[in-house]
Amino acid sequence: MKLILGLGNPEEKYFQTRHNFGFRVLDAFSQKNEFPDFKLDKKFRAEISEHRIGNQKVLLVKPQTFMNLSGESARSLFDFFKPHIENFIIVYDDVDIPFGTLRLREGGSSGGHNGIKNIIQHFGTANFSRLRLGIKSDLINLMPTDEFVLAKFSAEEKKELPKIEEKAIEALEDFLKNGLESAMNRFN
Repeated sequence: MKLILGLGNPEEKYFQTRHNFGFRVLDAFSQKNEFPDFKLDKKFRAEISEHRIGNQKVLLVKPQTFMNLSGESARSLFDFFKPHIENFIIVYDDVDIPFGTLRLREGGSSGGHNGIKNIIQHFGTANFSRLRLGIKSDLINLMPTDEFVLAKFSAEEKKELPKIEEKAIEALEDFLKNGLESAMNRFN
């Protein structure tokens, strides 16, 4: 089984924000790969969609705990399903990477991202795969970081989102089929 966790905030008012880029990518991935609609699972405090790709079961997960408590949902899922760590990847926005850039890696610090920081705290390790979605732009110099990540994408950025989401989907599909190293070689 493979588990793809997208990070974001659950309320509708956050949907179009930069901080919900992980949710957006999971929604696009779900649609392209014909997953069923996400359903709220109260036990895991997450919206989950399950489907098979090839011969493997894939779980798409959007924690509903708000970003800063993402580790609570992630840990409960991990404890229940017990996926091998190499079959687990987190998709999230990264303010330190230029908008439109993707970075895959295994391990590393939280980079100041509160959702990742909380996951590291709950897992007791930072050794998990990540697909980081760059959101940095010149606009970050005009406001505090917390306001920037909770702001909506600019009109220019919105035009680019479908292309970026498609590239992220391809990276996730490569991860599922060939593993992290292959996806890193192709998309970093």
